[in-house]
Amino acid sequence: MVEPYLYFNGTCAEAVDFYETVFSGTDKQVMRFKDAPPNPQFPMPETLLELVMHAEMTIEGTRFSFGDNPDGVVAGDQTTLIVRTSDPENVANWFNQLSVGGVVRMPLGAQFYARMYGWVIDRFGIHWQLIAE
Repeated sequence: MVEPYLYFNGTCAEAVDFYETVFSGTDKQVMRFKDAPPNPQFPMPETLLELVMHAEMTIEGTRFSFGDNPDGVVAGDQTTLIVRTSDPENVANWFNQLSVGGVVRMPLGAQFYARMYGWVIDRFGIHWQLIAE
């Protein structure tokens, strides 16, 4: 499954509410940075706590994901594609191929929300978030 992921500069919660109204979105879920498990190695700055870490909603049968990017977004970089699978080996294979000549945004590894996750910008400038659930 491939899903779009839209990023915002601190306006994600407002945007998700707006899109929910415009498109009669369903199954909305919102997690703010303050909702993530604490990590003593990476303490959460106060400025991030109320921002949206991850939100999801279904629009006309397609699952959309949303989030505030703490580093900010540049026009053209607001969208990534998520590819979900149940097989961590697929994620590793895709990640390794896409990262050749590209830029790794988040190294491949287990996360609290996925068995395997990695984020890479391929050599063509396309952002890919690869997830094994």
